[in-house]
Parts: sequence; C-alpha cells; structure tokens
Amino acid sequence: MLQDYDATGLSLKAHPVSFIRKPLERLGVIPTADLRSEQASPQGREVRVAGVVLVRQRPSTASGVVFITLEDETGIANLILWSNTFERFRRVARLSHVLLATGHVERQGEVVHVHVHRLDSLDDDVPLERRASRDFH
Repeated sequence: MLQDYDATGLSLKAHPVSFIRKPLERLGVIPTADLRSEQASPQGREVRVAGVVLVRQRPSTASGVVFITLEDETGIANLILWSNTFERFRRVARLSHVLLATGHVERQGEVVHVHVHRLDSLDDDVPLERRASRDFH
C-alpha cells in the first residue's frame, strides 16, 4: 500500500486511515460516511473526523476562510476554517497531510460541512510515504 501511494498517490488496497480506525474510534472520531446521515450527524452536533488531506483552498473572495477536503476509507469530509481558527492552527492546517478535525456539523440540503474549532495532525500515526494534496500557496 505504501508503494502504491508513493508511486501514484492512491492505492487499490486498504486506505491509510483504516489502519488507525480503532484508536480513532476510542477518541470518538466518526467515519466521514456518518456525516451523510442527518440522524447520525444532525445540524449543530459536535463531531470529530479524520482523513488524508485532498485539497486545501483559500479563495480570495472568501474573506480569509479556508476550505479543506479530507478523505478516509468511507468517503470525504468538507471542512471550513474561519480565519481566526486557521490562524490558531496555521501550521497544522498548512503542513499536515493527515488531519483530525473537531467541529460542528452544518447541513444545507445534501451539502454537509464541518465548521472546525480544533485541528490536530495525525502525520505521525499514518504511514504515508508520499503525502500530496492540491493546496493553495
């Protein structure tokens, strides 16, 4: 799996986050697929999600808001970091390749975001050789 990620950035075998799912469960981290369920993740509920960073965006039209897309073995999570949160966790938000995000669920129809108020790096816990995402600079 590590060689797959090193060569191509993906693997047809197990997802890297699946290797730490049990410890994540003990921390109360939900699979990102649970965000799709309004019953499991209702509006305003505090959740913890973790995943490999796919994309970081900081559009000039978004008044300093940063958007991060995470992927775990079950799907993706869309994160929103307001400028004050981004500044508090700047190093982790910009440089980490595997993140643990804590925040509140926002539902707008089928679109679900997590408004992040805490961000932690899991880089030391997930064995990735190649850690690449499409990022703002």
